[in-house]
Amino acid sequence: NFAKVYINDKYIGLYSNVETVNKKFCSDHFGTSDHVFVKGNPDKPGNNSTSNLVFNTYDSTKYYIYYGMENGFGWYKLIALMDTLKNNSIALPKIMDIDRAIWMHAYNSVFSNYDSYTGSFSQNYYLYEDDYGRFLPVIWDLNMSIGGFPGSLGGGGGTTLDKITFFNGETNVARPLIQQILKNPTYKKMYTAHVRTLCNEFVANKEYEIIAKRLQTKVDSLVKTDPNSLTTYAAFQTSLTAAITSGGGPGGTAPGISTLMNARLAYFKTVPEFNAIPPVISNINTVTKNPKVGDTVWINARITNVTNAYLAYRENKYSLFEKPVMADDGLHNDQKAGDGIYGSYVIANTKNTQYYIYAENINAGVFSPERAEYEYHVLEATESFADIKKGEVVVNEFMTSNKTTVIDVSDGKYEDWLELYNNTDKNLILDGIFLTDNFAKPTKWEFPKGVQIKAKDRIVLWLDEDSSDSTGLHTNFKLSSTSEEIMLSRADGLVIDSLRFGAIPTDNSFERCPDGTGSFKIASASTYNKVNCKVVNSTANLNSESIHIYPNPVSGILNIESDNLGISEVEIFDLSGRSLFKLVNFTLNKLTLNTHFLISGIYFIKVKTFSNSIIFHKLSVD
Repeated sequence: NFAKVYINDKYIGLYSNVETVNKKFCSDHFGTSDHVFVKGNPDKPGNNSTSNLVFNTYDSTKYYIYYGMENGFGWYKLIALMDTLKNNSIALPKIMDIDRAIWMHAYNSVFSNYDSYTGSFSQNYYLYEDDYGRFLPVIWDLNMSIGGFPGSLGGGGGTTLDKITFFNGETNVARPLIQQILKNPTYKKMYTAHVRTLCNEFVANKEYEIIAKRLQTKVDSLVKTDPNSLTTYAAFQTSLTAAITSGGGPGGTAPGISTLMNARLAYFKTVPEFNAIPPVISNINTVTKNPKVGDTVWINARITNVTNAYLAYRENKYSLFEKPVMADDGLHNDQKAGDGIYGSYVIANTKNTQYYIYAENINAGVFSPERAEYEYHVLEATESFADIKKGEVVVNEFMTSNKTTVIDVSDGKYEDWLELYNNTDKNLILDGIFLTDNFAKPTKWEFPKGVQIKAKDRIVLWLDEDSSDSTGLHTNFKLSSTSEEIMLSRADGLVIDSLRFGAIPTDNSFERCPDGTGSFKIASASTYNKVNCKVVNSTANLNSESIHIYPNPVSGILNIESDNLGISEVEIFDLSGRSLFKLVNFTLNKLTLNTHFLISGIYFIKVKTFSNSIIFHKLSVD
């Protein structure tokens, strides 16, 4: 989208506003954020300084100027990828999401995006490792696509007659990810199919023009009055058809958008592979009626002009596709042998199994749906969910910033955790129950099959974005220590328990007192997987007049007084739970603190009494 940017109340101008590719991005799209995370962006981009994935040495220090490790580790895995590209390309599918790599190359080609892995600097992409050890390519920094970058592998930038070859990079050892993919006949047909899809859905039907004109109208008045524009308003008005010169980036002239895209499509239509006739997939039919979760479900489809086909399926968007072959032999629920009906099976491991079909002949390939693997068909299977009613299972305690309290033994890390409590007198199975940190996404994480919570008992989950870990209960999300929400719900949408919470200091939990039914409070001594409230650690047993903290807001000296309980410890936290100040092991009834070391804002102050009771107050600093 677009943003009007001000600095110190001075209007700077209109900017494009794009999502950051960071840990949150990885968590949202890939289900984890703590695996190897590589940025392909050389320190000093140039034709001889690129992030092109070319293997040169096993010495990781030689690659530091070309790649960044966003999570701080993983050089050996990046080197293993480069080594595989050079010396063992047959193993590439094990460590690279091939389909994402093909889509990236297809996009760069269709939309003349040369400030990319494709282009002369071979940069502006990310690789994130999924739970299966595969790198997932992420395209990034598209402001110079559609011919805006002055250099490319084919020489020259986007022109009105952009002739960057259709299979750009096919023989280029300096672009091994492209080279090795296009060496494979099936991958080459998949690449052509993705290019065809992009052209059909955005270029040939002028969809890109509709989008461009809508955006152009939306920002017209702002561009006209932009105080620091990189081009003229007149150029902006004619940029769909006329070349434009911009002061941004490395400079140069970019062709009119429609002029370039018309020429690009006209060129594609001269390429034999682009014009080759692919198979036709139609009449997709679920042979197995009314499937239940766990069933083997047979699916068939009419496929013409085909030499081979397969049906790919997976449990969810984070898992791998299984790819059983489709056959027309009368033995795969495909009706009669040789009748053009091809059949195969899907294992319905979830209520919504995702699948697609790929078919090819000697000249071309095709997907159904065409945007696979990004889009897919859905096989719905029924499953009876646990008849757990509101309040029968509740969130009982959780920690959002666990630094020293309890270790997740599966990986040796201190991580977020959450405890659930069963308020009933019967054991409950949590099949078909969901947990989320976003009310708008209630089905974010589903309990694995067979998870039981015993009567009047508790279970603990690790909220660590490591849902592939089979050693315990691990969700695909974490919690924020500043504020967030938690919801437990059934498949039919019934909310079993939910809450919103604010900032919780590091190594403090938020717990019900008593278990299962009480109200929540911050606890400095958590009771992980134990009965809550055995230790007095809240204001519950303190007279509200026992501790006085004033003035509040404070701009200098802060007074802390105790009527009769005494003060033995004081600690101040910021909103992230980070401890900023701590005084311990003293015995006073009154204490004065100079708060000049704190900048203006909101904090938490913790006061511990002689009897080990603890009280938290919100503190405002002017």
